[in-house]
Amino acid sequence: MGDHLFLSYWLKGFHPMGLPVYFEKALEVLPVSKLRPEAVLRVHAISFREPPQLERLLAGGLDLKEAAALAREFLHTDCVFTLETYWDLWRWDGEWSLQPSRVSVEVYGPDFESASGEHLLVDAGPEDLFLPNPASDQWRPVQSNIRSVLHLAQDLDAALPVERRLLWSETEENFAARLEEFPG
Repeated sequence: MGDHLFLSYWLKGFHPMGLPVYFEKALEVLPVSKLRPEAVLRVHAISFREPPQLERLLAGGLDLKEAAALAREFLHTDCVFTLETYWDLWRWDGEWSLQPSRVSVEVYGPDFESASGEHLLVDAGPEDLFLPNPASDQWRPVQSNIRSVLHLAQDLDAALPVERRLLWSETEENFAARLEEFPG
């Protein structure tokens, strides 16, 4: 798969003691897959190169309170809380079908280096899930995937004290401009 699509958030009045609260609020609005309702919770200290301080499989449904409580035990300014799970998006495999797709949420302590200095990062998955597929003349599945990421952004905006946010991809090009390149 190609480059990924990300949502970066910078929060107003960000405080390290609020990390578990920010994490829980983000998880509350995350649309977890009904087709694959499992997740992995990780807490890293200092760097992603270090082994996780906590790694827990949350299978058979996601208990947000449990995830936040587990993360709270590792509250330090040099930690990142990560939840990897799935959400249901349309995928092209010769035809369109709704399938579980990996999504992750990371909330960074101020002393843990993030990609762009953001406080919260959502990895929405491969960007080609959000761009028209040249092998298909159907736009609705891609539009549905785009609505999913935009709906998540709106829900995060409502749940968190957002100062600013950015939708970007690893190609470092303007994702909205890339969408406009496609007719339809």
